Amino acid sequence: MSPDPDQTPADLNEREFFSENWCSLPWTPWVPFTADKEEFRTIPKEPGLYRIRPSGKDFLMYIGETRRTLHQRLHELRHTLQRGELMPWNDPHTAAPSLWAWQDAEGFEYECSATPLDASQSGRRGMESFLLYQYRQERGESTLCNFGRFHPRYRKSTNRKENQRGGKLEENHLDNPAGGPSVKPLPVLGTPGDRYWMELAWIGKLPLDGDTISTVPPGAGLYLLFERENQDLVYIGQSADCAQRLRSHAIKLLDEKDMLVSYHIEKKPLLPHNLKERENDLIGNYFDIYRKSPRYQFGNHR
Repeated sequence: MSPDPDQTPADLNEREFFSENWCSLPWTPWVPFTADKEEFRTIPKEPGLYRIRPSGKDFLMYIGETRRTLHQRLHELRHTLQRGELMPWNDPHTAAPSLWAWQDAEGFEYECSATPLDASQSGRRGMESFLLYQYRQERGESTLCNFGRFHPRYRKSTNRKENQRGGKLEENHLDNPAGGPSVKPLPVLGTPGDRYWMELAWIGKLPLDGDTISTVPPGAGLYLLFERENQDLVYIGQSADCAQRLRSHAIKLLDEKDMLVSYHIEKKPLLPHNLKERENDLIGNYFDIYRKSPRYQFGNHR
């Protein structure tokens, strides 16, 4: 993961996902987590999106969004990582344990860059998905700390309530599966809802009912929900047990509009973070085409 030893910081900054106008957004300059208060004031006091990289490396660690101020979110995160020798809890900063593990293992020093975004929660989360999708297209893999990815030789802290602190694994302990590699980004092909969208073989569109669900093969997969009346794609999902997840959706949606479903079952088992990567590729491509998220993607209507 280390950059070419002949690369200079200037070379690294030429990478598109490091640029100050990546994806046509007005990003701040990169600010070290160790910056003084004056330098850190360049981080906006507005909601928006942020990205984190290790100093001198050619990849991103994390892309996130916040409805709080970016300044407050990143200021709290940097202090959380500087606090003590114990891995932080999984709340309120879900990326903190993973960032801490890589910092502890590799000695990473982090820098951040942010961009304000005046949008609804769905709009910000949609843009976050788009940035993660774009990064995967440019880099060929995911950031190290999104989608539940983790350092292979560390276990993750739970939230404070569950009170199970993470840390480095013993030498005889198997690697954390969340430390496994990314799956390659899905090829950009077709438009959302097409039979071979993103080069996957979709089955459907079929009524979301017991008869359809009984024919879904066992296994992990991806699925699309459409409103029957206008066939608008309203939700993109993934599950280690696609049939069971669709059964749950069917029960929840009994009193709502009729739905249609398309699904794709993976030929081989995938780790949870790999399924989430594929799901995000689909959401990001949808956002790229329509500049919005599917209607129920980040709401409470699914």
